[in-house]
Amino acid sequence: MDASLVTQSSLFGMGIAFSPLHIGVVTLLLLGRAPLRRSFAYVLGWTLANLLAVAGLMLLGQHFSLSLSHGAREQVLIDLLGAGGLLALGLYQLTPQALIGEEGMALRLMNRLPGLDTWLLVPIGAAGALLTPENLVFYLKEAGLLLINHPGIPADLEVSGLFALMASSLLLLPPLAWIASSGSIREPIARLEEWLQHKAEWLVGVLALVFAAWLLYEGLHGLEVMAVVGA
Repeated sequence: MDASLVTQSSLFGMGIAFSPLHIGVVTLLLLGRAPLRRSFAYVLGWTLANLLAVAGLMLLGQHFSLSLSHGAREQVLIDLLGAGGLLALGLYQLTPQALIGEEGMALRLMNRLPGLDTWLLVPIGAAGALLTPENLVFYLKEAGLLLINHPGIPADLEVSGLFALMASSLLLLPPLAWIASSGSIREPIARLEEWLQHKAEWLVGVLALVFAAWLLYEGLHGLEVMAVVGA
């Protein structure tokens, strides 16, 4: 497998994994009944959604013959629109109106999770992945990476699996730490969950601004490539 393909796919997956709100959800589930079963059910839904999103975008790209290579018009448009959207999201998340301590949708959902059946956590985890705005950018990047390189079906599956694993890695840390400690880290996990509830909006805002800056750079560089190719 090509090393650059692995590196880029891993970076795109980590971009999705840096999701404080959803790490907080997994942490919260560890504090209730059947902690491991319920937290892994949520992560399973998250992982499946990431895989299916990339597969769906690859099928769309092949069907409509979209060019997602760096410097292509479609890719530049994705980068610039993504940068604008994430900039707006990041700035909003840093305003007082977006504080996680207020009764926002995310906090209400987190408060209701302990009472939900385990099987419901799979579709909720999937919806959490698909409805996180910044994730769409990384899905498009990953699908474009695979479409451009054409590594073949076996390599597609391997790289997609790596992407999904990296995209779930930070969500898996709390339950894996629980297993490693035989459940003795309940108090630190409770402190982490409380901290995330009060800091998640700020973290999401900062991360969104970082991703916006990266996409703006990619888009502007893509415009330069377009100008050189069109000259």
